[in-house]
Amino acid sequence: MATTNSHKILFISWAENCSRSDNLARLLGGSSRMVYAGSLGSNYFTVALKYLVQMWMTWKLLWRERPRVVLVMVPPIFICVPAYLYCRLSGAGYLTDTHTAAFTMARWRPLLFLNAWFYRRALTNIVTNEHLAGRVEKWRAPFVVIGDLPVQFKRVGEFPFNGRFTVTVVCSYNPDEPLDNIWEAARQLPEVDFYVTGKLKDAPARLLNGKPDNMRFTDFLPLDQYAGLIKGCHAVMVLTTRDHTMQRGAYEALALGTPIITSDWPLLRQTFGKAALFVDNSPAGIVASVRSLQADWPEYQAAVQQQREERLQIWRAREARLRTAINSKLAT
Repeated sequence: MATTNSHKILFISWAENCSRSDNLARLLGGSSRMVYAGSLGSNYFTVALKYLVQMWMTWKLLWRERPRVVLVMVPPIFICVPAYLYCRLSGAGYLTDTHTAAFTMARWRPLLFLNAWFYRRALTNIVTNEHLAGRVEKWRAPFVVIGDLPVQFKRVGEFPFNGRFTVTVVCSYNPDEPLDNIWEAARQLPEVDFYVTGKLKDAPARLLNGKPDNMRFTDFLPLDQYAGLIKGCHAVMVLTTRDHTMQRGAYEALALGTPIITSDWPLLRQTFGKAALFVDNSPAGIVASVRSLQADWPEYQAAVQQQREERLQIWRAREARLRTAINSKLAT
C-alpha cells in the first residue's frame, strides 16, 4: 500500500456532499472525502448492503491515505466501525462530528448505545450545541461544542438576479423543514422573489407542482454559483421544526454578509443574534419577517458584520480545544 504524509488529517463523510465537513477539514489543514454508494439507495431492502459497501470503501480509503487523525460525520454511527479498527491497527486517532439527527431522528435513537461506546474511545467528539454536549458528557466521553463555522468560499460566482427583493430558501427537502408554510408565505409576498436551493430529485411533486409564481428552483448548484446566490440575495431563509438543530445555510449567510431569517429556537438565537430575524415557522411569521427586512435592510446587513466578528472569536477559542485533541496524535 502506498504511504502518504503521516501527519495527515482526513475527514470522511458518508454523503454525496457536505459543506460542513469540507469547511471543517479545510480549517484544520486536512482533506475531506465523500464516501457514498448512491446506486444502492436508502430503502429498507438495500440500506444494510449500502452501509457494508461504504465500510469497505472507507477501509480501503483509510489504508490508502494513512492519516494520523480521522474525522467522521455521524450519523450513521456505522462509519465509526472502519475508523475505529483502522486507528487500533495503525496507532492513529479518530474524532466524530455529530449532527443533531444522531440524537433526534427515530431511526438513530435506538443505536445511541453504539455512539456511547465509540465516543468514549475517540480523541474528542464535536457536537453542535450545549444540549447535545450534556448527552455526551453523561457517557463520560470527551467533547467540544462547535456549531457554526467561519465558512470561506474559494470563489464567489455571479448569479443572475432581476433587481427585485430576493430571498434565498436554503433547503434539502427534509421532513423538519416547514416548506408548505414557506410556499404559503411566498404567495402573500408577490413583490418578492424566492429562490429555493436543493436537489430537485428530492423534492415532493406536490411542492414542485404547487409553487407560487414568484418562486424559482435552482436545483443543486455548483459551489461558486451557490455562494453568489447567498451573497447577492437580500436574505437567506433556513427554517427547521426541530430544536437543537444548527443551520448550515445560516452560517454560510453569516460568512457572506447576508441577513438571515431562521426559526425561533434558543440555539439559533444564541448563534445568530443580531444577524437574524427569528420566526415561529408560521406563514404569518415568515411574511412579517420578510417585510421587516424590506423596511430596514441596511440596518440588518450592518448587524451581520458585527455578529460575524463575534462568532469568529468564539470559533478561535473552540478551535484551540479541538487542535489540542488532534495534536496528541499529530505529535507522535
